Amino acid sequence: MKIALSIAGSDSGAGAGIQADLKTFSTLGVYGCTAITAITAQNTRKVSEIFEVSPVMVGQQIKSVMTDMAPDAIKVGMVYSSQTIDAVHLSLKRSKVPIVLDPIFKAGTGAKLLRDDAVDSFVSKLIPICTLITPNRIEAERLAGIKIRKWSDAVEAARKIMKLGAANVIVKGGHLRAFSVTDVLLESKGRMTKIMNPRIRIKESHGSGCNFSSAITAYLAKGVPLRNACKMANEYVHIAIKNVVKLGKGLPITDPLSAIYRDANRYHVLSELQWAVEQLSTLTGFYKLIPETQTNFVYALPNAADASEVAGVRGRIVRIGNSGVPASYIEFGASKHMASAIIGYMRVSPAFRSVINIRFSDELLKTCKLLFSVSSYDRSKEPRGVKRMEGSSVFWGTLVALSRNPKAEVIYHKGDLGKEPMITIFGRNPTEVATKVKQILKNY
Repeated sequence: MKIALSIAGSDSGAGAGIQADLKTFSTLGVYGCTAITAITAQNTRKVSEIFEVSPVMVGQQIKSVMTDMAPDAIKVGMVYSSQTIDAVHLSLKRSKVPIVLDPIFKAGTGAKLLRDDAVDSFVSKLIPICTLITPNRIEAERLAGIKIRKWSDAVEAARKIMKLGAANVIVKGGHLRAFSVTDVLLESKGRMTKIMNPRIRIKESHGSGCNFSSAITAYLAKGVPLRNACKMANEYVHIAIKNVVKLGKGLPITDPLSAIYRDANRYHVLSELQWAVEQLSTLTGFYKLIPETQTNFVYALPNAADASEVAGVRGRIVRIGNSGVPASYIEFGASKHMASAIIGYMRVSPAFRSVINIRFSDELLKTCKLLFSVSSYDRSKEPRGVKRMEGSSVFWGTLVALSRNPKAEVIYHKGDLGKEPMITIFGRNPTEVATKVKQILKNY
């Protein structure tokens, strides 16, 4: 197993610092070791006290790890004073493994985490030994001595910071006021790479910088090339920021474990949907419910926002003789229309995450009304703007039907010009939907 060492401060609120680094290392499959430089008393609102660990003890922690559990990559975070910087420099100056330097000058809540009289020492002793430095806009401005207002300014800042001795520089774009977030990576050979993500609508989060630098460290420890490590860390933190948790009265905390939860949820969604599809495929008479446009059966991740987060049957469930069988395998993004239906439904009832479509007939509708709460919408009344956007018709119609009956488990429409009428059956999960299909067949 690969090993990463974090040299940083302790955050009693566990959103940043050593605690955030260890969570990230573990999430990415790397064993994390630590050398604590300071103990902070902090929460989501403020840092109320800083107790600096003696430089001798910092050096001893690093030595203890490196002489027995040789790390494959090292991250340096909060160092606070010139004395601590001296101890870290002395311990790492001959290191042959990648060193990621996160210039932590201030906490997200505003407290100084690097003393003013230690900045020169930070620049002269830590920047020249690092493989990569990861400043945000504010930190890059201080190091480069220029104002950064757009990504081209970030490029210039990266060049100036490289002249201070850094082998590679990535200037993070989260603090720039732009529609998207652009990180600028300048590599030692002069190659410039922009890493872009859509901006997430939160003002600030606690721990994202620590998660980012420790994710790069973890990927480097696993042997991932620097540019790819930065891109993968960017995506990892983007997911973590999308899933911030509000635990205290101050800043929301970036959740570095959200990737684990996401992957676990994806596995459960795929396996449960696969099982339910197999059950329907063996169900006597199921083929009678398949419409001309075929059937799809989907299951969404919790809080799914688009079709990429909704699993379905690739190629749909098709009628072959007297059977209804899946044309291919289960995958995310397989059905835009049914994904739109369940995402619309989840706007009203988030616990309902699965839906299947079956053919419309008056007899089938009568059976559904006997068994379940039913609502409908009229596709001929669909707004023009909705008609022009593929997949949005079902989303619009589902919301219209639920506005009439928020408890509807079955929603239908009678079609429109060139559009087949359809019945959709909703449930909390695929097993529940499959059970409802069985009830319909039994009473049909």
